[in-house]
Amino acid sequence: MKSQGSVENAQYFRVITGEAHPLGNLAILREPGDTSVVNEAVSPLLELSQPSAVLFVTGVSDAVSEALTALGFAKVSPMPAMAVDTVSVASTQLPEGYKFLRVSSVEEGVAWTDVVAEGFGLPRGLARLLSPEVQGVSTEPDAAVQFFGIQNKGKLVAASLLYLANGLAGIYCVATLPKERGKGLGAHVTAEALRVANRLGYGVGVLQSSAAGYSVYQRLGFGDVESIPMFVRMPS
Repeated sequence: MKSQGSVENAQYFRVITGEAHPLGNLAILREPGDTSVVNEAVSPLLELSQPSAVLFVTGVSDAVSEALTALGFAKVSPMPAMAVDTVSVASTQLPEGYKFLRVSSVEEGVAWTDVVAEGFGLPRGLARLLSPEVQGVSTEPDAAVQFFGIQNKGKLVAASLLYLANGLAGIYCVATLPKERGKGLGAHVTAEALRVANRLGYGVGVLQSSAAGYSVYQRLGFGDVESIPMFVRMPS
């Protein structure tokens, strides 16, 4: 994300895209209780007319929570942080006629963005920032960032992103087109990405779950590790 204007230091990460979605204008804090650091991290967000969000990776203190509330941020339901041993991911199957693939072309990258945008209800510009269109497409077996999808009749209908770093396999952007839900596609595009990671020697898969995906990830073998506090500001 550095090429997209992000700021990162030992205490926080911040990116401002200008997209009309909280996750498009985001600060992620590493320390739960330093109000001065929080003020520094979120100050540019307060100048925006677009929604913004603040996340904490190690919990949040009452003092910081109160400070953010005073700045106009509302605490929302925390996101479950989950993990699984990649060797024990539950088996999954695709319906007849569906195909799992690794995104390897510009055309597939564009389709991947469209699936993530529609599946999550995101502005396409925000989905594109994490997509093959911006991040590039690599077909190297051990690439740090790998994009996957599921096709039906030649059209991409589900998507996921695998990020390999620090010995962990991170799963992101798991999305299915609304009309294709209920077929196990989200589970399969998650599980297959983790099986790729396992073959590369990554023993633990991690993700942050939405409410809709929580039961799916539980069935795959994921268990709760922690929760990620989240605050959202919606300018009037």
